[in-house]
Amino acid sequence: MALVSAGNLASRPTSRVERAVTRCLPALVDLLFVCVLFAVLFGLGGRTLGDDGDAAWNLRIGSYILAHGIPRAEFMLSTTLGQPTVYWEWLSQTLYAVALRLGGLNGVVALAAVLVALTSALLFAGMRRRAIPLALALPLALVAIGLTSITWTARAQLFSLLLTVLWSECLWRYWRSGDRRLLWLFPPAMALWVNLHGGFIAGLILLSVTAVVAWLFPTRRGLAEPRALTLALASSLAATLVNPWGPGLITHIVSFFQNPLITRSIQEFQSPDFHSLSMQLFLAMVFGLVGVWIWLSRQSGTGGPEPLALAHGAVWTALALISVRFVPLWALVVTPILGESLVLCLRRWFSAAPAGQAAHTRLRGIAAAGAARFRNVEATDRQASRGIWSALALLWILATVARGGAMPGMTARALDARFDPTVFPVEAAQRLHEVGVPPGRGFTTFSWGGYLDYALPEYHAFIDSRSDVYSQQLLQDYAAITALAPGWQGLLDRYAVRWMLLPASEPLAQLLALSPEWHCAAADTSAVAALCLRGGAP
Repeated sequence: MALVSAGNLASRPTSRVERAVTRCLPALVDLLFVCVLFAVLFGLGGRTLGDDGDAAWNLRIGSYILAHGIPRAEFMLSTTLGQPTVYWEWLSQTLYAVALRLGGLNGVVALAAVLVALTSALLFAGMRRRAIPLALALPLALVAIGLTSITWTARAQLFSLLLTVLWSECLWRYWRSGDRRLLWLFPPAMALWVNLHGGFIAGLILLSVTAVVAWLFPTRRGLAEPRALTLALASSLAATLVNPWGPGLITHIVSFFQNPLITRSIQEFQSPDFHSLSMQLFLAMVFGLVGVWIWLSRQSGTGGPEPLALAHGAVWTALALISVRFVPLWALVVTPILGESLVLCLRRWFSAAPAGQAAHTRLRGIAAAGAARFRNVEATDRQASRGIWSALALLWILATVARGGAMPGMTARALDARFDPTVFPVEAAQRLHEVGVPPGRGFTTFSWGGYLDYALPEYHAFIDSRSDVYSQQLLQDYAAITALAPGWQGLLDRYAVRWMLLPASEPLAQLLALSPEWHCAAADTSAVAALCLRGGAP
């Protein structure tokens, strides 16, 4: 069987009417963009705001930046109030705050949906550009998109997903074309990325691995030049200093990742849980890639997998097995490599198979029939319109957000994004905003602190889910209090905690309700939150 790219397919003659109709159809990349956009926006809706409070404190920081400029000291937490702090995601937080100002929470969710859809479309387009057949590129892209779904919340990390796809694709295009103009894109892109999200480290990893492979395998590097790649890497490293804190941002990030309590207590820094379906898909793709590479390596005269593909696959697989936060990046970087490896494997398998064997003959027939069916689809896709349907979908979404969530021509709200009132103390925060926050320092949970940063700005939370703005000792003390560890009451005294807003099901709230020193009552009508005051009635 000859597996051919879309550019080599021959299409049958078509009439003028058929060509006109075909040009009105959306290309598959546009169809994928629109489907993902609507699925995230209308399918997930408010769930895109997450359940960990991260989106909330991002909105609070972004709104503060719009009103007062980039802060240099902590302004939200009571435990670190006024201390110097690095807001390393300030640009993405500002963009989300602009979306909030223009369209409310619907605007925030719309921005997140656009980032996810654009990442998905660019991943698929990059795989097709690498001559991966449609029959293989589409399912692989869908699986990779599914693996990125663990990050689909309105946070800065969505910008890293988008930039990772672009960065990886530019690297591979340079590797195979030698076009130095592509290398000029990396330093300005890094200067943007470093102000959007800490995921800029992924770009440096990709560029570093590529430069090392270019130096180590001079006969296998294609048209890439090691010196040019090294210069691009050095320029990108220098570009990381283009931020409001200069070298201080890098120092802050390094100290954050060196905190052992962070890696032990925060889920995204832990190894993948292979009991979940998404992680099982990830593991299956890893085994598939390894299996294909082993097969290619055993074929005489083939030379095995490409060194750069092998290096990127090995590095990103190791990172993903160490920390689940790298799995979405693995999907974006390694899935195209898997697609190319599968194409090469199939080509060599069919070309090397003996012609007389019945099994191989049947497989050739099945493959030929499948290729014939997709040949017309790919020919149609080449003639279909590109970009128009995506632009129309964006205009439709903008009109829907501008109308308060009601689609054009409709009065009912199809989009009504809000924080989940069964997860966050939405009603309790509204009541406290109306009647006033109790005096003294308050205490709440890790995720609720992030939500209250946004919903109750007059309250300075004890802790929130940022985890990089307070000391390791504070995180340990918080864990001891919520776990009711020995000495937890003494910790409340040390921090002068006078009141608590806690989930009603929290063991701490139930224990305080039995204590004569504390007086607890429901903080809402839905039994989500309990408000406990020390020495007084709520």
